[in-house]
Amino acid sequence: MAKAVNKIKKFLVSPDKFRGSLSAAQAAHAIKMGILAVDKDALIDEVTMTDGGDGFVDTIAKAEKNAKIIRLKTIDPTGQTLTAKCALLNDDCALVGLSEASGLNLVSDPDRNPMKLTNIGTGQILAKLVERGYKTIIVGVGGSATNDGGIGLLIPLGFRFLDAEGKDIEPNGEGLAKLDKILPPQNKISTKFIVATDVENPLFGENGAAYKFALQKGAKKEDLPLLDANLRKLAQVSKKCFGTSAHDAQGAGSAGGCGYAMINFLDAKRVSGFDLFAKHTNLDARIKAADVVVTGEGIFDETSADGKGPYALAKLAAKYKKPVWIFCGNSDIDESGLAKMGLSNVKIGRLAPLAANQLEALNRAPKYLAQLTKDFVSAM
Repeated sequence: MAKAVNKIKKFLVSPDKFRGSLSAAQAAHAIKMGILAVDKDALIDEVTMTDGGDGFVDTIAKAEKNAKIIRLKTIDPTGQTLTAKCALLNDDCALVGLSEASGLNLVSDPDRNPMKLTNIGTGQILAKLVERGYKTIIVGVGGSATNDGGIGLLIPLGFRFLDAEGKDIEPNGEGLAKLDKILPPQNKISTKFIVATDVENPLFGENGAAYKFALQKGAKKEDLPLLDANLRKLAQVSKKCFGTSAHDAQGAGSAGGCGYAMINFLDAKRVSGFDLFAKHTNLDARIKAADVVVTGEGIFDETSADGKGPYALAKLAAKYKKPVWIFCGNSDIDESGLAKMGLSNVKIGRLAPLAANQLEALNRAPKYLAQLTKDFVSAM
C-alpha cells in the first residue's frame, strides 16, 4: 500500500506589534521559530504588519523597490531631540509615520500623559518635506502618545492656535481648553496629503479619541471628560473660524485626533492604513497562497474591530476561507464575541495563561509566543 504523503503546510505570518514587549518583526520571528520547531518543512511567508502605526515607514518602504529611507532631526512627544526616519518613495512622494517622532513607544511609562505630550515633532518633519517640494505626503497616523486633536502637526506648517488674548496655546491635549481662535498659514500649502489611519473612530464622543484610546496612552480616568471636551472645543472653534468641521469623518479620532487635523485643515484624503499596507505588500495573493494565516497584537479586544490590522487581516482571510490564528498577550473576546465580530474563521491564542504573571509574560514574550505557536501547530 502506498505511503500517505503529508502536504507541506504554508503559513502567512503577519503580526502587529505587541506593545510593551515585542515589535512586529520580533513577534513574527518568534511565531516563525514556533512553527519550525514542530514542522521543519513548513513554508513561511513573513510580512510584518502595519496599519498606519508602528513600523509603517519600514514596512511600506521595504515593499517599494525604489524607496529610500532618510532621517530628519526633530523632537519626541516630551520635547527631547531625536532623529526620526521617513521615506522617499519617489521624487514627488514622501512617506511619514507618526510613531517615528510622536509614538507612545518613545515615551517611558512614568511620562505617558496625553494631557501634556505633543505631536510637534511629526509636524516639523511634515514642514521640512513641504519645504523640500514633495507634491504628495502620505502620513500613517497610529500608535501616538497624544490627544491634541492633531494641532502639533499643524503648528510647524504655519497654523496658529490662539487663546482669547491672542496668545499661542500649549500644543497638547490640556492646552486645547484655552483655544479661542485658529489662524491659517500665511502661505498656501500646495502639497497633497494622504492620511492612513489605523481606526475609523470620530473625533469625540463615547467612540471618540479620548474615551476609546486615551487610557492606553497613560491618561487617568478622570482626565477623559476634559480631553473629550477639549476635542469638542477644537471642532467648535474650527467651525467658527472656517465654517466647517470634519469631526465625524471616518478616522478623525485616530492618533488622538491627528486624523481630524489632516482631514479638516489639510484637506487630506483618508485611507485605511491596513488597506495601504495590503496594497503595497500584495497581501491578497499572499493570503490565497497560504494554508494558515497567523497574526496578533498585544491586546485583542472590541477596539480591534474599529479597523486595526489583525482584525482587518482576519476579515480579508475570511474572504478566501482561510483559517486565522490571532495570538495576543490577552483578550476578553470569547467564541460568541468572535461571532459578533464576524470572525468565524479565527482561533485566539493568549500568552498570559502561559506565564506566572503579567510581568513575566512581557519580559519573556518571545518564549511564550513561540510556545503558543508550537501548541497550535501541534494541534493541527
